[in-house]
Amino acid sequence: MKTNLTVSLDQDIVSKLKQEKNYSDVINEQMKGFYDIKNIENQQFLRETLTKTKQIIRENNKKKREIEEKLQKIKEKEDFILEKVKSRPALIRKIIEKRAARQTEFKKIDYLVSPEEEADRILKGGRAIT
Repeated sequence: MKTNLTVSLDQDIVSKLKQEKNYSDVINEQMKGFYDIKNIENQQFLRETLTKTKQIIRENNKKKREIEEKLQKIKEKEDFILEKVKSRPALIRKIIEKRAARQTEFKKIDYLVSPEEEADRILKGGRAIT
């Protein structure tokens, strides 16, 4: 569908257009080309943005997997402790044995939490101190 539109043009352009058989088609083609270029620029910008977004998603997925792996290891350690020891006194003995195994004559480790407090925390569903 064609619509009439009044447009102001320079005299040079008008004289050149009048030499054409159908100068309406010339103007239409030029305007389509102008807007097609704008569309292509927008597409290029969107492609660049999409590429950056995909890279960010890949990095975030990698970080997510690393965090999930760390959480899984922590859960396995906690499950191992709770699986082996069901009662508070047995858990306290296990913690004392674990702490003793870490210390050598050249290396002394001071813990801020007593074995009893650590056992209580573990039995309440908390995390073991490693």
